[in-house]
Amino acid sequence: MSEVTRTAGRRAARRRADVLAAACAVVAERGADATRFTDVTAATGVGVSTLQYYFGSREDMLIAVFRYAAQADFEAVTPRLHAVADPWDRLLVIASHLTGAVGSDTGWRLWVESWRWALRDADLRGEVLGDYTRWHDLLASIITAGVRDGRFGTDAAPMDVARQALALIDGLALPVVLGDPGVTGAAAGHLLSDALSRLVALRG
Repeated sequence: MSEVTRTAGRRAARRRADVLAAACAVVAERGADATRFTDVTAATGVGVSTLQYYFGSREDMLIAVFRYAAQADFEAVTPRLHAVADPWDRLLVIASHLTGAVGSDTGWRLWVESWRWALRDADLRGEVLGDYTRWHDLLASIITAGVRDGRFGTDAAPMDVARQALALIDGLALPVVLGDPGVTGAAAGHLLSDALSRLVALRG
């Protein structure tokens, strides 16, 4: 493969990623069911034929949006985790990252939309469950380290605690996304920190 071909391929991949990033905002605003190629064209200036070339069908584009958003969300927390060593601080990094997504609204709107579509699409359902597995594994590794270091006093299985922790995050995020005046983004963050400290039996 020539250097010219490789350069063109990288440029096309970047352009497709840019389109996906813009499409995320469109889907978050309009909802998946109401999003058409023409809506993404209006937001990006990329023609419908190009979108069809990138993604195939409208449904395939929407699934690509969900996958892009989920991957970007997971990758965004990595550099923040690298900056801290204490297991409790690392747990709070994940909590603040995910409740921060509530603050921006887009991430959680896409997450909710992906749940809805996953109920009807078996392939997407597997992808969404895989996303949960990655978050569960990450949380369980932090909880294991916290118990080992004496920061957490829980004697429950780390994966069970991880599942409960992510369920707390989901449960507090949904009313924020729905605009419940009693659960603001800041309130959700405080409630989550308190609940997590109890869940892991925080010490010190």
